[in-house]
Amino acid sequence: MTHSDSGFRVAFSDFLRKSGRWRDVEPEALLARWVSFVESCEHGYRSDAQDYFNDLTSRDSLERAMSAAELQGFPELSQLRAKVEAVDMRFRSMLLPDSFPGIDEKSWWARGMVRYGRKHLVEDMRREYRLEIAEIE
Repeated sequence: MTHSDSGFRVAFSDFLRKSGRWRDVEPEALLARWVSFVESCEHGYRSDAQDYFNDLTSRDSLERAMSAAELQGFPELSQLRAKVEAVDMRFRSMLLPDSFPGIDEKSWWARGMVRYGRKHLVEDMRREYRLEIAEIE
């Protein structure tokens, strides 16, 4: 790890803590959380809607950090952005776009909803949001 990497990690973590995130504030940890969430969706998200929307906050936090003026000077940010975009492509392909039209289009990951999930998620989405997604086992 170079001095620059260390400076980026500290600045990134500090920024996220100030924005209210209290865990997985290092760039690697937050990216890993996003990757893990997307993988769980690819296999059929097993938990309920509350957990799904809570897990989505990892992408919200990544977006805030990638847009933060104070982090733009770090070359590591563009490397992180490229990794996030690769995972985003996988996630975007699973979405029913515009499931939540009240959410800003810039937050496409929260505006859309996965097309399928396990029983808990499917039932929650139907009951709480009147949204039909396919159930997989």
